[in-house]
Amino acid sequence: MTDAADRTIREFLVPDLGEGLLDATVVAWLVTPGDTVAVNQPLCVLETAKAEVEIPSPYAGTVVERRGEPGETLPVGTPLILVDSGAPTATGRGPGIAANRGPAANPGAAASVVPGTAVDAQGADRTGADRTGADRAGADRTGADRAGADRTGADSGPVLVGYGTGAGADTGRRAVRRRPAPRRTQSAAPTDTGRPRAKPPVRHLARTLGVDLAALGAGSGPEGTITRTDVHAAAASPTTGAAGDGGSASGTRSIPVRGIRARTAAHMERARREIPDAHCSLTVDFSRLLTLRDRLRARDAESAATPFALLLRLLTLTLREHPRLNATYVQDGPEVRTYEAVHLGIGTATSRGLVVPVVRDAQDLSTVRLARELARLADGARTGALTPRELTGSTFTVSNFGALGLDEGVPVVNHPEAAILGVGSIRPRPHVVDGDRLVVRPTAKLTCAFDHRVCDGAEAAAFLTALGALVEDPDTLLLSL
Repeated sequence: MTDAADRTIREFLVPDLGEGLLDATVVAWLVTPGDTVAVNQPLCVLETAKAEVEIPSPYAGTVVERRGEPGETLPVGTPLILVDSGAPTATGRGPGIAANRGPAANPGAAASVVPGTAVDAQGADRTGADRTGADRAGADRTGADRAGADRTGADSGPVLVGYGTGAGADTGRRAVRRRPAPRRTQSAAPTDTGRPRAKPPVRHLARTLGVDLAALGAGSGPEGTITRTDVHAAAASPTTGAAGDGGSASGTRSIPVRGIRARTAAHMERARREIPDAHCSLTVDFSRLLTLRDRLRARDAESAATPFALLLRLLTLTLREHPRLNATYVQDGPEVRTYEAVHLGIGTATSRGLVVPVVRDAQDLSTVRLARELARLADGARTGALTPRELTGSTFTVSNFGALGLDEGVPVVNHPEAAILGVGSIRPRPHVVDGDRLVVRPTAKLTCAFDHRVCDGAEAAAFLTALGALVEDPDTLLLSL
């Protein structure tokens, strides 16, 4: 039996969950001190400025201490949780805390890890390398180098935060939802601890709307799980509505701005402060594009070829012809930096706020592939299933406010991009054709907001009219192939 003095307390730090993210907010804890956890078992849900991410345990053992309460923001690199791994220290010198800092911060860490608990949540997460069993076992190291860590290669392998373990596993970011290890139900219904049963996104919605889940009782979901519908109904109810968070007799209340909404607010302020934007609009006849959509669906009902997807395909071609709209203004120099690749950001409204999933290398995708990728990203954005990488790196953004029922609007340029396209609703409207003939056609207004430092009105107008011409006569697309 291992003496308590020879056990190691593993300190797991808040991981870097995406490029440029400095902190993360605790949404919900899925374990409590004293719980026994397995490698890759979900510990908590963290919200960054980009997404909500479920964090699996890099260690097997007993939870000793949690750092941060739900709603608290923790800087990247600070302690998140302490786990008693139940294994002796490599030095045998008694109790100690082994921090999960990665090889860059602790070059000797590989020599003192316990079988089944090796982790590089920051360095390995960035590279996503698919290591072999020999790598995991520390191949080419001598027995002295291993410092007594008798690894056999039968351990679970390095744990990448959110990616799972084991040989042959896909450790890329897109594998974030594939967790081979058993997981506890993401519940929060009146549980044994008295905690209301609700999934983390529902808890986040409740905090946003100021709803006290504990006051709702059993929800309408399975086993009394509280659902989004229950939260929205409670928020609209004058009796169960908002939790007391600064309310007064006048009916006012304070709603904290955190996570995605806080990041969006700061981003919008910066865009308005730094970008001297202007905008231009054009009303476009979508008749032929809708006819093309119908023909594609007749041939392939699963093509997901929506008018918006077809518009994006035409947009990628237009941006290749007008590269100054697919660019950014660089203060150092100064200079305008254009991009060969078209990474389309798609503004998407979610219950957590506005997010911008990115269709990467849209210029290389076929119409069908682009449509399917668009549908996948939209679904992932609304469910919170996207990785930080899928929410960053756009070179041109599109805001489809027509999907919200709006006929027109002026979008805010997504800093540091040079332009953004706003798309209004497609509706039957009076439209003049052939110079003087009034007909009813399905039309929509396209609005381009642009950075006036990057291009002038003539360039923006040329871009928008070129896009409008392709929409009104998509057969001319053949001339660009």
